Amino acid sequence: MLSIQEGLHFDAAQAVNDIEQFVRSEVHRLGKRGVVLGLSGGLDSTTCALLCVRALGRAHVLTYMLPERDTDAQNMADAELVAKTLGLKATHIDISPVLATLGVYDLVSIEQAGDRQLIERGIRWICRLSSAPSAFSEGIAMLYNSRANFWLRLARQIFWKPLGRIHAFAITKVRQRMVTLYFYAMINNCLVVGTTDRSEWSVGFYDPYGDGASDVQLLRHLYKTQIRELAKYLGVPAWIVNKPSSGDLAAGLPNESAIGLTYEQLDAILWGMNHGLTEKEIVAQTSVTLSAIASVQKAISLARLRESLPSMLPVLP
Repeated sequence: MLSIQEGLHFDAAQAVNDIEQFVRSEVHRLGKRGVVLGLSGGLDSTTCALLCVRALGRAHVLTYMLPERDTDAQNMADAELVAKTLGLKATHIDISPVLATLGVYDLVSIEQAGDRQLIERGIRWICRLSSAPSAFSEGIAMLYNSRANFWLRLARQIFWKPLGRIHAFAITKVRQRMVTLYFYAMINNCLVVGTTDRSEWSVGFYDPYGDGASDVQLLRHLYKTQIRELAKYLGVPAWIVNKPSSGDLAAGLPNESAIGLTYEQLDAILWGMNHGLTEKEIVAQTSVTLSAIASVQKAISLARLRESLPSMLPVLP
């Protein structure tokens, strides 16, 4: 039987070299001055910033901090420290006024957005209603009416209004961040760096027109646990390496809370599935359950459904 733990092991030095060459090659191939990326104070953006500086030099890496009303102040402090450590000038742009003008903050009050316990209760409610461990996959299923059971279809019909409001609240923030990055990338003739990793991309834990929109993706071939190892190799501070990953959309909610699995569990499932292990073989090597594997399989199916959009008629001959 293939060992998941051994399979997830990789050569960090070779990965760094490959990514640096890739960044330089793409900037040269596309005739750009450098790259633009958003600094969130988290693992992925910090790792990408460090790799870009190594590949291109500080003068060719433009970083932006894009706080808004519900941003965790500690994340911005961490992002500021990362920029300072790398010798980068991170430009601060508060996107709250744009979001307020659109009406995003009318959907969820500042008190609700800051109430972690309220949000976590909502996550548990979705999991109980669907009898599934992942609120994320069930929420996406409701949004796209995909293979929903009777109770999920009923919940979608009854609760679409609040569900739609929450979806619009979160996704509009992510998309506005990317609109801002592309604005400055075009002004400065730069490529936009995407920071989505293989774990999140596989299960669709990103927005195709938000954090999934980019010109170059540096981490999409690596699982989250591998990126942590890569960051350690690069000397990223331990508190950032070990910080719970978060989209920082409300109350600093960790991604793992919505996914319903730790990244160690998710990566083990994904690696096992990608290498032909049966569900029983994956369970035998990990602490995950069969229902958790089924939830990941559902999320993957929904991710591919979203990637198939926009739908269109066949091209005429």
